[in-house]
Amino acid sequence: MRKLKRPGGKGMLLVLLFVGLATYGQNTNQKKELLYLVNGTQKIEVNPELFSIVVVDVDGKRYPVSAPLQKEVLSGLVSAGKGASWSYPDKGIQVALELHPEYLEVSIKASKTTEFTWPVLKGKIDALTIPMHQGKYIPAKDSLWISHLTKTGPLSGSQDLSMQFFAANMGGKALVYVIRNMFNNELNFANNKGTLGLSFNHEFPATVSDKQYGFRIYLTANSTTAIAKTYKKYVEEKGNIITLEQKAADNPNIRKLYGAPHIYVWNDKFLVSNDVLNWKLFKKMILEQLRDKSMNPTKNMFRQFSKGESGREFENQLNEFVKEEFITKYQKNGLTQAINEILLRKEFYNGLAWSNKKLSKEALGLIAKGVDQLNAPELYRLNKLLLIAAYPEVFRPVADWGGAQPKMLDEMEAAGIKKAWLGLNDWMPAEIHPEFVTRAVAKGYLIGPYDSYHSIHQPGKEGWITAKFSDTTLFTNAFVMNKNGKPSLGFLGKGRKLNPTLSMPAVKNRMTEVMGNTGKVFNSWFIDCDATGESLDDYTPGRMTSQEEDIKARLQRMAWIRDTYQLVIGSEVGNDFAAGVIAYGHGMTTPVIAWNDPDMRKNKTSKYYIGGYFSNNGAVPDRYGMQAALKEEYRYLYYDNRFNIPLFQLVYNNAVITSHHWEWGSLKVPSELKNTELKEILFNVPPLYHLNDDSWLKFKEVIAKHVKVFSKTHEIAVKSEMSTFDWLTADRQVQKTTFGNQIEVIANFGKVSFTYKNQVILPQTLIIHDLIGNNFDVYKP
Repeated sequence: MRKLKRPGGKGMLLVLLFVGLATYGQNTNQKKELLYLVNGTQKIEVNPELFSIVVVDVDGKRYPVSAPLQKEVLSGLVSAGKGASWSYPDKGIQVALELHPEYLEVSIKASKTTEFTWPVLKGKIDALTIPMHQGKYIPAKDSLWISHLTKTGPLSGSQDLSMQFFAANMGGKALVYVIRNMFNNELNFANNKGTLGLSFNHEFPATVSDKQYGFRIYLTANSTTAIAKTYKKYVEEKGNIITLEQKAADNPNIRKLYGAPHIYVWNDKFLVSNDVLNWKLFKKMILEQLRDKSMNPTKNMFRQFSKGESGREFENQLNEFVKEEFITKYQKNGLTQAINEILLRKEFYNGLAWSNKKLSKEALGLIAKGVDQLNAPELYRLNKLLLIAAYPEVFRPVADWGGAQPKMLDEMEAAGIKKAWLGLNDWMPAEIHPEFVTRAVAKGYLIGPYDSYHSIHQPGKEGWITAKFSDTTLFTNAFVMNKNGKPSLGFLGKGRKLNPTLSMPAVKNRMTEVMGNTGKVFNSWFIDCDATGESLDDYTPGRMTSQEEDIKARLQRMAWIRDTYQLVIGSEVGNDFAAGVIAYGHGMTTPVIAWNDPDMRKNKTSKYYIGGYFSNNGAVPDRYGMQAALKEEYRYLYYDNRFNIPLFQLVYNNAVITSHHWEWGSLKVPSELKNTELKEILFNVPPLYHLNDDSWLKFKEVIAKHVKVFSKTHEIAVKSEMSTFDWLTADRQVQKTTFGNQIEVIANFGKVSFTYKNQVILPQTLIIHDLIGNNFDVYKP
């Protein structure tokens, strides 16, 4: 190989040395197949026929950017002062390289609908650093990681990467690949003789006219911090990082997230069985009214269950309820479930049935307004008043119905939880229990509903409220068609996926109705799916849309909701393309685990079953509230802190607050509770809980203890950049994060003590070092 002299002098120009251009392709001399890009201390070696690239550092060490591909016929190979370009005519691919002072830029274009794989990483790799979720450091020879990544299939570049880069760790350096087009990409993994390999595939689809992708490739120090900060610098160059404090200038409520745990509150039923204070009296009144020959509330209620499977099931429950003296828990839950269903209906009120009951002035006023004229909250309020009038001295006060009483908020505040984000299952709990929402807002908490514009169900057969739209033509006119000409199926295979580019009228209609009904009491809003990176090409003839158009439409609707109603917006996961719009995300720190494992999802007798989505008795559904064992494979892949790194926080700590997915909250896996609590403080991410009255009583001591420490640290750290992340031991079990010049946190996930600055850190313990006051706080979960 020809030895290159280093150019010198100020204002040094980028030099391109092209070797053997005149005889290129004759294969008479290996050197003649190579070209070189040189910039001072950098040298890039390129084989265009094989599209292999190697970075050679000043010490002569070689770092392969891509292994050789299959040899291709070249056309139009040219070189200029700062780069080179060529094409592969058989594949319809054009390539351009340009060496900048800090990075190599690679551009790949297609002249037709096709796909192309580049780069291919294999061989000289110690580990891969990938922003899967919060961030993963994956040793290249780890057999379990190799098995997992090769078995589960490719990663989606837009959905499975929280940020648009990946890195290959090689000895003392790392190659960082910044992805310039986030759409239509897949990362494929291979087992190369016991070493993990990666190949990057891009599809150039028919939905896109400007068919191109590419990378900026940097050679950096081999550290998590250096890798993440390289990407951060790229993002800042594009002007895309908006800090939380900048967002708070437009909406000061964002500051209510600082130090706040994230809590899903389960309060979506009118009644739970505990709301009935006197079941014997309730049964007595029901039996008396059933024997009464005149129309009355009980007969009016029960005749609404005379048809269909649910009606027959209720009749069977009612027969048992009437015959047996002892009232079982099953019967209590069955009756309250039935009442919950009919309290939603306008038919609940019957003038003749309530003619002999004493009604309140409020109830009479609502009746006078006309039941058909009432909005949802008014109807629900009337029906609750009618129920207590029909069965006096049976129920708790109306304001305390539903499983999460307003007094729970008082107890949370008394336990030291001064700030909190509270999420509801959808907007109906606010219509059913407005007292809870207004109490939360009065205490300074953020509260908002779960909303979604992902799935549309067939009109009249909607499985959940967010899949129901007032415009019933969406199901036939606004769904996403895949490239096979079939509708893309919605969540759990139900219904269809709504094309985001056609969703704005539905978004505006829903928001107008919900905010009108609830009196604009919400101060936050959570939108499912929109920040996950799920993006779809719609092949519907006449209105094809690309993945990029899909994402732009999702960002548009989130921004519209945020700005129109001054709401603190969050979404699922919170990938960085959405960082400028949202304030928080759920699913970054711990994602959805093992979606396709039947032991966890279907086999109810398995000890690994994580529970169902729904609860009939008003409790936290098992999917979210039931604690579960975890298979060792998943514990290793998702919870072992040797592989978890705060890549996202190193870039966006003071811009987006991220936490766990709601299926995998802080308490979900008991064996990992201590590790989770340590990681939440170390990485500066909020705990996430699911609560109603019962679960609050069960876990309040654990929650209060942890939130006290988390909140104190988070309130300060969330306004700073995460400056560094370091492993302090070779086994990566002792880890340190630094936040600006204010705080450093050192966590010991290992089994032996560690001494840091004369402070002994016991296993499963961390210290919080106030850098300004030089104070040390010790925390053991």
